[in-house]
Amino acid sequence: GAPRMGRSQLLRTIAGSIALTLSSEDVHLYGFDCGNGALNVLTKLPHCGAVVSRTQVDRAKRLLKRLEDETLRRQELLSQDALADITEQRQAAAPGERLPHIVVFIDRWEGWTATLGEIDMGALTDQLQFVMREGASVGIHVVITGDQRLMAGRISGLSEDKFVFRMADRTDYAAVGLNARKLPESMPTGRMFRSVSGAESQVAVLGEDVSGQGQALALTRIAEEVTRRDAHIERARRPFRVDVLPQHLTFDAAWEMRDPAASGSPLWGLVGVGGDELTALGPDLGSGVRSFVVAGPAKSGRSTVLHLLAMSLLRKGVRLVVSAPRVSPVRELEGQPGVLQVMTGADMTAAELREVMGTSSPDEPIVLLMDDGEDLRRCKADEELRAILTRGGESGRAMVLAGDAESVCAGFTGWQAEVKKGRRGVLLSPQSHRHGDLIGAKLSRAVAVTQPKPGHGILHLGDGVPVTVRIPVP
Repeated sequence: GAPRMGRSQLLRTIAGSIALTLSSEDVHLYGFDCGNGALNVLTKLPHCGAVVSRTQVDRAKRLLKRLEDETLRRQELLSQDALADITEQRQAAAPGERLPHIVVFIDRWEGWTATLGEIDMGALTDQLQFVMREGASVGIHVVITGDQRLMAGRISGLSEDKFVFRMADRTDYAAVGLNARKLPESMPTGRMFRSVSGAESQVAVLGEDVSGQGQALALTRIAEEVTRRDAHIERARRPFRVDVLPQHLTFDAAWEMRDPAASGSPLWGLVGVGGDELTALGPDLGSGVRSFVVAGPAKSGRSTVLHLLAMSLLRKGVRLVVSAPRVSPVRELEGQPGVLQVMTGADMTAAELREVMGTSSPDEPIVLLMDDGEDLRRCKADEELRAILTRGGESGRAMVLAGDAESVCAGFTGWQAEVKKGRRGVLLSPQSHRHGDLIGAKLSRAVAVTQPKPGHGILHLGDGVPVTVRIPVP
């Protein structure tokens, strides 16, 4: 329908009625708000896992990937038990094992097509269409509002039910099988007609105050009521979250978000906070690969990441050696307890490196942090640096290499080529999707930026899943 005819209110009414009549164990809600924020109030409902705006591209990707994966997981689950659809599954399963229905709201399709629909040449729209095509039988349902553009293309064909508010052009009614001559000339806000049959209905409101603020307040009251009602439902049965990356984050706040199991190693270091349920993430330099790459252009925050890793490792009692051939903030680590030496020379010899790191052992490891590492790509300590990468586990040594994405780890030979083979690292303000090779990750073209944007990075820990992280302030 046309704008201001009740499209967003329809979605809020559906969400409110679902919340009142069904528990957050039975129905999970998600939203893509491509309009003016009318769906944001849904996040107060215990049923709602996330409402994503059209500007939150990374978050939209994460949510659609989760929905796509959940569709495939449910299809596999139903096929294993020879069940036709979610209705049969919920009838056959024990109460704690019933699959919840998932309802996805998209407000303003015209906003989607102009923003999220353009990402990666329409990849997000393809994922959405897959969910619409395959999701209904496994309990994943999509409700979309929009203008006349919603009635054309594949999205229209994938929609089982269509309802039309007043249209700006009466000839548009024919696209959903309605005869404009049989429809009234004047339609009040919230009045809609079902496609083909022409059945007339009126969108209900959630409270007597029909203004946008009044309806948001009514939905907030519903949220307070159902939150108390569903307080007993355990976390595992509630909707999965797709959290927003924080705008500002301190090291201490990020440190409290770490996973005790993943961060238990003494050689675990914090890089940033990310994931669907915000968690402090970083490499474990004591497991398998003994290296980690920090790559990005100047002013992208490479030294900040090195400083964060240094703070993490020093908290765990790990000794450090720092190399900074150019002026760098990491030189300020000199003199701190646990920092054995800060090397500032334009070259490095094998004898110098052995002398300062010769006391390392698996029980008392030493980590070498290198800033502007491309300057030392052909240094005299080549073989000693290569030994850290290939035999670091035996001697208790590891390395973090930071440098410009255009030149660090360049070439096919030398010790820095061995660092690249580790396929672990964080990419800061990538200027090309091809820079993903430095950290062993395949990235889309959309990640490239023209100007450095400190504070965000793409982290890859060798598992094939790059994660966008917020990098805290040391």
